[in-house]
Amino acid sequence: MKQQLAVARTLLHRPQLVFLDEPTAGLDPVAAAALREQMLALAAAEGTTVFLTTHNLDEAERWCSAVAVIRRGKLLAVGPPDQLRGQSSQQVELFSQPLDATLPLLQASPEVLSVVRENGHLLLQLPADAPMAPLIRRLIEAGVEVEEVRKGKASLEEVFLSLVGKDQ
Repeated sequence: MKQQLAVARTLLHRPQLVFLDEPTAGLDPVAAAALREQMLALAAAEGTTVFLTTHNLDEAERWCSAVAVIRRGKLLAVGPPDQLRGQSSQQVELFSQPLDATLPLLQASPEVLSVVRENGHLLLQLPADAPMAPLIRRLIEAGVEVEEVRKGKASLEEVFLSLVGKDQ
């Protein structure tokens, strides 16, 4: 309740700029969702700019139209969450047969950053700009039966970890 009251007091005079530091800390999921909806509505209706500091990257992805990653006072990246996720790497789920034959072929492919076996399929990490077609063609030519390929983007957490890893 104290957290909700502090946010309400902050918004009482309809400021143009609001800084929130971990605003959902200590809130239950229902209250956190309600606060997020209220803040997004305020930003849209009043034109309020909200700066959110959080270590919860899922929360940042839901709240923010732009995200900045800062480490030790250095700006590592800034942009919309989708743009940041697209710059890092792409995740690919590969359903193929036989898995045991597919795994070493992928491990030997220079464009594959990592590959792990997970629940009957393979999960690959590729550079963001890596084309999938040549890789799939090589697998098929090697006798692998490719059943399904699902492409996705890295999560904001994975982007953060890759940026922080580069900065160390």
